[in-house]
Amino acid sequence: MLKISTAQHQNLVFWGLALIALGLPLSVFLVSIGTFVLAGNWLLERRYLARLKQFFKDPVSIVLSSVFVLHVIGMAYTENLDQGLKELRIKLPLLLLPLFLFTSKLPGRQRIKDVLMLFVLACVISTGLGMLRYFGFTGDEIINKRWLSVFISHIRFGLMLDLSIFILIYYLATNWRAWSIFQIGLTVALIFWLFFFVVLIEGATAYLAFGLMVGLSILFLILRSNSVKIKLFSGVALIVIGLASVLYINRIYDNQRSEIPFNYLTLTVKTANGRYYAHQKDVPYRENGHRIWNFVCMEELENEWPKVSQRPIDSLDQRGQAIRFTAIRYLTSKGLLKDSVGVHRLTAQDVENIEKGYTNYKYVGNWGVSRRIAQAFWELEVYQHKQDANYSSLFQRWVYAKVGISIFKEHPIFGIGTGDILDEYRKAYEKNDHGLIPKLQGISHNQPLTVAIELGMVGLIVFLISLFYPLRLYHRDYLYVMFFTLIMVSFMTDNTLDSQSGVTLYAFFNAFLMARNPLNQVSSTTLLIGPSNSGQCSFLGVLQCIVAPA
Repeated sequence: MLKISTAQHQNLVFWGLALIALGLPLSVFLVSIGTFVLAGNWLLERRYLARLKQFFKDPVSIVLSSVFVLHVIGMAYTENLDQGLKELRIKLPLLLLPLFLFTSKLPGRQRIKDVLMLFVLACVISTGLGMLRYFGFTGDEIINKRWLSVFISHIRFGLMLDLSIFILIYYLATNWRAWSIFQIGLTVALIFWLFFFVVLIEGATAYLAFGLMVGLSILFLILRSNSVKIKLFSGVALIVIGLASVLYINRIYDNQRSEIPFNYLTLTVKTANGRYYAHQKDVPYRENGHRIWNFVCMEELENEWPKVSQRPIDSLDQRGQAIRFTAIRYLTSKGLLKDSVGVHRLTAQDVENIEKGYTNYKYVGNWGVSRRIAQAFWELEVYQHKQDANYSSLFQRWVYAKVGISIFKEHPIFGIGTGDILDEYRKAYEKNDHGLIPKLQGISHNQPLTVAIELGMVGLIVFLISLFYPLRLYHRDYLYVMFFTLIMVSFMTDNTLDSQSGVTLYAFFNAFLMARNPLNQVSSTTLLIGPSNSGQCSFLGVLQCIVAPA
């Protein structure tokens, strides 16, 4: 029988982990190969019964695998077996990755670090390929900056970039005394590069996660440092960042909600060509303080637009919006009348901006953050006025949640079963579509709510325990806290566990970050330090382990 040394087993585990880390931002194929390598090594290590007993006696292993087990139980009362089996296949990493990592011989500390660095490298490579696409080297026309995520969803990629940034911050903080100037400079440059790309791809979830991770990092400084100066500086920095963020958002809000005074009794009635304007007094939408639906002569817009653009006014812009309404909003943002005179006052660049889908000239050269915030305020204004959630990512989620809660109330204890959520939502929309057009009628974009719908209150409680019990043990581990913050933001804004990339991201790093630090030994007196080298303790005994003194 083939005998493999401990070092060879550790080498196999390293390459399995490395392939998954490289594949998460680059290739589903690499992720699959890496998982097969871990599975093959696990089989080659033999002692299956003993290792399974070890796994299922460990409280952490039990809570991590319980979510998958409950989905298996949910198959007993599901009506859509095909969909249920598909969900189980997608969620299989929730069981397999903790099993492989907690019961296999892991590589040494330096190779564990190498896995994290390979993940960062893969994210950097993916951003480089995104920039090649951005500058047209791939022959693709970038209509939406979210398309700069070449291989996976921009939402998931933005979260991976956030995690990469804080991995680099972690190692910079723990190694800067030992590193050369070149190493420090390269790390800082990569941090800024990845941050730039996070902003560039305009992912609201990544923005939110990044802000919370920065705030928690400063709190780590305040709580872990023995220096009064560092505590004071960190506290001031946290307050300044918080106030600056509030003022920044408030400035965008004021621009969205400001209104230039006017008197309807003195409004111009006719265009320069003698046609009547339309003024919709009851529609409050504004761009830069100007009412969008004042001074609109649709006939002149339709007549004059073909003279300045090759794209028909009844077609869609490059963001999928109706050019007619994009043009009206853009003209309004510049304070121009929506008539023949207004159209011909547009520059060639203005026309190109409208064709690209820009609704306000102020946001053409701005970073994506301000556009995303302004878009959220616009969606809020539209929803308040019309109760129309169509094409609003924010309020579509609100409707999905309302429908999901109504389904949950009908099956509160054990839920509807693992594979029935699509069918139940379809039935709910047949009763009340909440104004959503069919193609936008989706399911909950909130992982706890989705679990509650499928598995009831029992499943939700188990799911929450699986999240917060490990945090209770690893709350002193900086990287784990950063990952937990990231994944919680993802869970609250999306069904992360319903996609292969999302579930693998969660299952891999959740198990990996704990397996790399089985003692939960993070120094109480040093910021951002990794697990202690002193002492030995099995993963099975993590509950009995205490924090090592500094």
